[in-house]
Parts: sequence; structure tokens; C-alpha cells
Amino acid sequence: MNYLTKPCFILILLFFSQAAISKDYIVEMIFFANINSGADSVHLSNQRVVPTLGDSISLNQGAQSNGFIPLTSDIFTLSGKADSLNKSGKYRVLKHMAWLQPGLAREDAIAIRIHAGKNYKDEFKERSFADADFDDRRIPTNHPVNELDGTVKVVLGRFLHVYTDLVYRKVFNLSSGDALGRSRVLADFPIKTHRKMRSSTLHYIDHPYLGILVEIRPAN
Repeated sequence: MNYLTKPCFILILLFFSQAAISKDYIVEMIFFANINSGADSVHLSNQRVVPTLGDSISLNQGAQSNGFIPLTSDIFTLSGKADSLNKSGKYRVLKHMAWLQPGLAREDAIAIRIHAGKNYKDEFKERSFADADFDDRRIPTNHPVNELDGTVKVVLGRFLHVYTDLVYRKVFNLSSGDALGRSRVLADFPIKTHRKMRSSTLHYIDHPYLGILVEIRPAN
């Protein structure tokens, strides 16, 4: 390669690198609870787990302005998996969702807000701020205390990367009551993970109380 063609070659590389980064993907995820976790004897911590919501966006509120589009169930390819989970008697699907998003590098990636499952705010009124940042005074006192809450972020590099910053909340029945005389407590379990993934491949994120099926495929 001579001196005159090298700058042109570099520009071509930069162009195709940017084109690869800007590819659109369909992200499909199933969040499901493990009904028979058999871990009611674990030591329960009273510490609240608060996911970092930061600049996360909701698919139902202005996500399209950032290139994120929620998809309807006719686009799902994992519906059979969700049906099998529900019919197993061992698992309960909390949320099955899919969206279209641009392939964004780490510095530009945007987290998607996830909230699903039961709402515990009526039974555990003291937890009305538990699923939001303590410093965020905009959250109303009747804010839902979801069974599952937090964020999921997809990052495109040499591989696809999925980051979860989630909390799963589970009710435990106490045989003798706790120090406050309560017979039922709501415990928080963090699910903060990072997984490297290949496109068009089904991946599984495991936790004693929660499972996540993830498939990310290029959009046509």
C-alpha cells in the first residue's frame, strides 16, 4: 500500500466500523421467578437493595426518541419457552418483552427500566421508596414496590454485552416473627450481572430466585 492510498483506506475502515456500531438489534427477554426455590431457610437481610436507575428510560415513555421501539407479541420468538415455563409448575413468568434498539457502544448505551411481577406497596407500605434512588424526591409516596425492578443495558462491542442492575423481592413467612413482631418480611436480592453474548443465540442468566432468558438478534 503506497502513501497516497493509506488515508483513503483508513477512512474506509472508519466508515465501516461506524456502520457496524449503528446496526439495529431486536432484544427479547423473559424474566421468570423460581417458585420452588426451597431457600426459605436462608439468612434474611433487612438491607434494602436499590438499583441505580440513573438515566434509564422506559419503553412506554419517550423511548422512541432514543431509537428504542417496544415490540408487540407477534414479533416474539420465545413464546413457546414462556408457555413451557408457566406450565411447568416450577416457574412463573413475570415479564416477556422485546424491543428494537440501535447497537450502541458502551459510552452511548442506554439502560431500559424493568419493573414486573407483584406490587407489594399495600402490604409493605414502609417500602414505598424502596425501588427508587433515595435521593430522588420526585418519587411519590405511593410508588409501586415491584417484585422485580431495575435496569437492563445492551452494549455493542466486539461482542454483545448485557448488563443487569436488578433487584428481586421475595416475601418470607416467619415461624416465630422478627424483632418487630412481623410474621412476613420482604427481602431484597440483587441481580447485578454482566454477560458477553453472541447474536441470535439463546442465553440464560441464573439466580436462585430469578431466571432470565435473553436472545438478541440483528433486525432486518
